[in-house]
Amino acid sequence: MVKLDFMNKKFFPIIILILAFTGFISTQIIWDLFQVSADQSSEDSNKNLLYEANLKNTTFKTIDSKTMTFLEIKSPFIVLNFWASWCLPCLKEFPSLVQLHKKYGDQLSIIGINGDEDKPENAIKKIEEKYNLDFPQVIDAKSEISDKFLLTAYPFTVIYFKGKVIHVSFKTMDFMSQEIIKLFEDRIKEEKK
Repeated sequence: MVKLDFMNKKFFPIIILILAFTGFISTQIIWDLFQVSADQSSEDSNKNLLYEANLKNTTFKTIDSKTMTFLEIKSPFIVLNFWASWCLPCLKEFPSLVQLHKKYGDQLSIIGINGDEDKPENAIKKIEEKYNLDFPQVIDAKSEISDKFLLTAYPFTVIYFKGKVIHVSFKTMDFMSQEIIKLFEDRIKEEKK
C-alpha cells in the first residue's frame, strides 16, 4: 500500500511546480482581462472623440433643404439617430424618441439620419407621418455621414451634452428608460449648481 505523503521529499518539487504554474496562469488571465478592459476603454474614448469632432464638423442638410451645424444648435442635448425605413428595430425606437423630445422640448435637438438608398424622401415622409416625428431628417443615401461615424448597423444613436458624448447605442433604445432619463436629469442638475 502506497502512503500519500505530500510533504514527502519526492512530491514536494512537483507540488511547488504545480502551484507556481497555477499562479502564473491565474496572473496572466487577470492581466489579460485588465488589458482588454483598458483597451476597450481607450477605444471607446477614441471613438467618442471622433463622434464629437464629426458633430462639430458636419453640416446636416435636412429633407426640407435647411442646413444645420453644431454652432447653430442652441439645445444643450443633441441626439443623432441613424435609421432606415426597412430597419424594424429603428422604427421601434421612434415612439420613445418622440416622447423624449416632448419631455425636454427646447433643451433637446434630435437629428434623424436616414440611410435609405431607394427613394429616401418618400420613405422618410411615410415614417414621419406614421410615427409623428417632430424633428429634422437628413438623407444619407450615399452613407457620407454614417461612414464618418463608422456605422456598421442600424439603429445607431449618439447622445451629446454640450458637444460631448454622454451615451452611444448600437442597438434598439428605449429613450424613456430610467437610464436615459437619469442621464438627462443628472446633466440638468449639474448645470443648475
